[in-house]
Amino acid sequence: MYIVTVIPLAKGIPKEYLTYFTAKELSLGSIVVVPLRSKSIDGIVIGIESASSMKGDVKDASFQLKKIEKVKGVAPYKESFFRSCEIMKNYTASTTGAVIDALLPSVLIDNYDKIVKVAPPIKVEELSIENAYSQGQSLRVKHEKLIFQALTHDRMSWYRTLIREAFAKKESVFICVPTQYDIDRFYEAFSKGIEQYVFRFHGDIAKKKLIEDYNKVINESHPVIIIGTGMFLSVPRYDIKTIIVEHESSDAYKQMSRPFIDIRSFAEILAGVEQIRLIYGDTILREETFHRHENKELGEVASPLFRLPSVERQIIVDMKEEVDENGSHSFAVLSETTKKMITYAQVHKETVFLFSVRKGLAGVTVCHDCGHTLLCKYCNTPVVLYGSKQKTATRDEKDRIFMCNKCGRKDTTQTRCPKCESWNLTPLGIGTDRVVEEVKKAFPHATVVQIDKEATATDTEMRNACNIFLNTEGTILVGTEMAFSCMKEKVTHSAIISLDGLLSIPSFNINQKILHLIEKLSSVTERNMIIQTRIPENLVLKHVLTGNVLPLVREDLKEREQFGYPPFKRLIKITFRGTARESEKARAYLEETFSAYEPQIFSAFVGMVRGEYVTNTVLKVNHTVWPFPPNPSPSPETTHLFSLLSSLPPSFSVNVDPEDLL
Repeated sequence: MYIVTVIPLAKGIPKEYLTYFTAKELSLGSIVVVPLRSKSIDGIVIGIESASSMKGDVKDASFQLKKIEKVKGVAPYKESFFRSCEIMKNYTASTTGAVIDALLPSVLIDNYDKIVKVAPPIKVEELSIENAYSQGQSLRVKHEKLIFQALTHDRMSWYRTLIREAFAKKESVFICVPTQYDIDRFYEAFSKGIEQYVFRFHGDIAKKKLIEDYNKVINESHPVIIIGTGMFLSVPRYDIKTIIVEHESSDAYKQMSRPFIDIRSFAEILAGVEQIRLIYGDTILREETFHRHENKELGEVASPLFRLPSVERQIIVDMKEEVDENGSHSFAVLSETTKKMITYAQVHKETVFLFSVRKGLAGVTVCHDCGHTLLCKYCNTPVVLYGSKQKTATRDEKDRIFMCNKCGRKDTTQTRCPKCESWNLTPLGIGTDRVVEEVKKAFPHATVVQIDKEATATDTEMRNACNIFLNTEGTILVGTEMAFSCMKEKVTHSAIISLDGLLSIPSFNINQKILHLIEKLSSVTERNMIIQTRIPENLVLKHVLTGNVLPLVREDLKEREQFGYPPFKRLIKITFRGTARESEKARAYLEETFSAYEPQIFSAFVGMVRGEYVTNTVLKVNHTVWPFPPNPSPSPETTHLFSLLSSLPPSFSVNVDPEDLL
């Protein structure tokens, strides 16, 4: 009989280790199925002791040991992956099991018997944070960490050279990208002539196809290129000597659920443990990354460029100057400049992409009489006005509905202001539905395609919309960021219908988000790009017109330093959801527990979700207190903060390096 220590591979389990017994002789690193509460979960064996040697401890235990239900076999990843997860656990103040669960595709564990296993059993004596990190630390000078900030075609050209050199050295390359759109783009760029050695992995691949390709990667003796999302960094190819983190500025790298892992950070930790080369690539890198480069933490492939992709003409239209037929200033969805561009495109059968920040008809609806914002009755979130897909029996047109994007509840527009009972409700903001309505009104014979999460909610709807856009001359595409997945080639003309929805967001990194959006739209536009705004004097737009964004980056960094935002401070956000009474107690508890760190406690921007109040607490700490990567010999202050964060009940979630604070 054996007593086995197991790391549970699941989120929401506060304990790092659990203990079970088995009559089978297991090897360290084995994947097992164990009972936990009323269900069965997977776990990894990290300790085995003879029951006879622990007889006294077992007898005195306050709980009854449960039996391991099933032994699957050795772990389907490299030892270095496990080491990196342990280091990441310390950085995210979570557990190793939660990190592995977040970074290992569940299909590999669920279909364990169908995949090829190559990873040797893990040796626990080599798995301590100190050993793993010190080994990586001792060679950190040797392993390269580089940035490559250049236009996309320049990066692609250099990557091709790098891949040829890697293949000549019998080395494989992992290109980590944030979205399926990026995967398809890079696959088309690199697979020509070597299709059998280029593999793509993402979460939407059919299970059978994914397992088939996974096994091919493991069995292939020739070096390979793996193009995939961060969850496939676990693929156990021992000849990977370069990890490229492409489109480094993308928000999609940050996971939205616990333990809120940033794939970019994990890739850097993994490259350090494996002592291999890491390259951060993008047209405009994040300001945090640029700051690290300036501080000599990161080297460079070439001197970073700060120019956006060029289009023939970039035009900023001040929407405050738009006038109606009578010459009076009035609100307009499409400016006269945009209408002229679309007219020209229709005559010459050229494509147009009209980008909208939001879906629906209007982002918020307010009472014109009392100013109250219309909120969801169930979760207190501002409702969005949509055009319903359902057609009435009496007319062939879209009905309008209010819908909450948080809980999905729908309501009729035949409603009054809940505060003053007025019917005078005014929709504000410009969503994709409204843009489509205006385009069809102005260009009734044009082919208009709409792509957003509501209009193209299924894969079939998305494919059909993309096919129409790609195969029909003179199509007008209206969409949110989802629409970029249809950009197999450049569009002739484009326009951002309203940038003001982003400019008004109170976020420390909003300038960065706007800059990257404009860069992305520029990269897919061939001739004319129009930006409609009521705030043309905005600093971002000023530098976009000049084509040089370095002054903007430096100015933004200066402001961040002044107000204590990244990269000058480490942000840690703690979120609590509960009843009003529970939230009041949570605020008092957080204020007392983290008093040494001057916590900023406030209600979230969406103050209530599904009947629960949402409270955020932000800690701004120095990098010496919470360094990246974690120090193998942490300071007393780091140890103290880690113990406080780790001891929080499950009702509190901890997010290190949050994308936003609201």
